[in-house]
Amino acid sequence: MEKEILYLIGGSGFIGKNLVRCLSPYYQITVFDKYIDYDFFCCYPEVATVVMDLATEKIAAEYPTPSFIINLASIVTAERDLSLFDGLISSNLKILLNLYDRFKGDDSLRLFIQFGSSEEYGSKGSPFVETQRERPNSPYALVKQLTTNTAIMLYDNYGFPTMVVRPGNLFGPGQNKSKFIPYVIEQLRKGEPLNVSPCEQRRDFIHVDVFSLDIHGLLKHADRVVGQIVNVSSGQSISLRQIIDFYKEALHSTSEINYGALSYRENEAMDLRCNIGKLLMIVNTEHDEMSAFKSLIKE
Repeated sequence: MEKEILYLIGGSGFIGKNLVRCLSPYYQITVFDKYIDYDFFCCYPEVATVVMDLATEKIAAEYPTPSFIINLASIVTAERDLSLFDGLISSNLKILLNLYDRFKGDDSLRLFIQFGSSEEYGSKGSPFVETQRERPNSPYALVKQLTTNTAIMLYDNYGFPTMVVRPGNLFGPGQNKSKFIPYVIEQLRKGEPLNVSPCEQRRDFIHVDVFSLDIHGLLKHADRVVGQIVNVSSGQSISLRQIIDFYKEALHSTSEINYGALSYRENEAMDLRCNIGKLLMIVNTEHDEMSAFKSLIKE
């Protein structure tokens, strides 16, 4: 049976490469990105790669309309500097609108997945439900809310087959070592001290393999999710202190943990947990994050 075509926009980053790893057996994938990690993609010769800046360029007519598009393109930052808005809007809204303009009116496209963020919900009201009002507290989260609303508007007004995925805190193989879990593991392995906040804030972590299975489930049920916003996470939250203590014990690390050496960010969200009731009505994926945390020790 011929595979359906899937375009991954911004697919050469952490999430995109893991989606390729998990989904390439099921779809004919083309990755469009400004930068291509050829060392990675040489292991997946069946996956096509195209160097392109979708903020300023459009996918040429020679590329067939896919059944599915997943738009991952974004600048991800925890900074709260208002000067970030121009770059964030370029990397989010402009790319979404360029893709819409290229593929609007083409019935071959069954589902366009726009990536939002659980940070759109803000710092209060956990567990977050897709229907609640968002209260973003950073430029990144605010621009994500803008693209979420735009994607749903494109469906409501023009029938463009969009949906929005709001991921939890992703982790897994190949993640940048500056991110929380890879950073903690690296420091603990080297026996170096960790200077951190009190780390009582809780986050909803989901392993990227489980996340990819959930995305596969959404693609398989495209007709049910068009026009929807869906949280894709574990549905549980764990404190950052618990994660550090878990890895310190598992790695038999001698590192000194200096809790409280850093202050919390202004308006820090103390519990980011997503309600995944809607997700579980669509897909049937096991979410066992403690086993997933253990798997990273072996990498």
